[in-house]
Amino acid sequence: MDTIAKGATAGMTLLLNMIAMLIVFVALVHLVNAVLGLLPMLGGEPVTLQRILGLVMAPVCWLIGIPWAQAVTAGSLMGIKTVLNELIAYLEMAKLPTDAIDPRSRLIMLYAMCGFANFGSVGIMIGGLTVMAPERRSAGAAERRSDVISLGMKSIVSGTLATLLIGAIVGLLN
Repeated sequence: MDTIAKGATAGMTLLLNMIAMLIVFVALVHLVNAVLGLLPMLGGEPVTLQRILGLVMAPVCWLIGIPWAQAVTAGSLMGIKTVLNELIAYLEMAKLPTDAIDPRSRLIMLYAMCGFANFGSVGIMIGGLTVMAPERRSAGAAERRSDVISLGMKSIVSGTLATLLIGAIVGLLN
């Protein structure tokens, strides 16, 4: 019974930690976007983290098989997926006009966006690992805790590369 109680407590702590991390990371993105919104508009639209990352991701989307005329739109979806999460990116893709991206590009993007490589997931990973491995968060283990935190950007980059590769393969087969 003691093990069951400890497991239930750890599970509830992990769940609450995950919810809190998602809320905090989405709020931080909103805060940064509000600050970036003070900058002059570019192309008639406000500057946001998603838009910046979308412009960076446009050439990458072109490399996986999206036509250049649609690469900025696809890059924008990848930016939304990375900064916020894949659910919001899928909802934004559903809102796109039918002529924004062709069916082949839409299929590639369905696979390329299918992953948890985003900032919220990094927060969940850090919070979850500190719950599951409490010795990593103790005051004497600061350097070991930084090991967990250093995995964040590596996991975003590797997860994004993995889903982009899957999208590219789908593009080759289609």
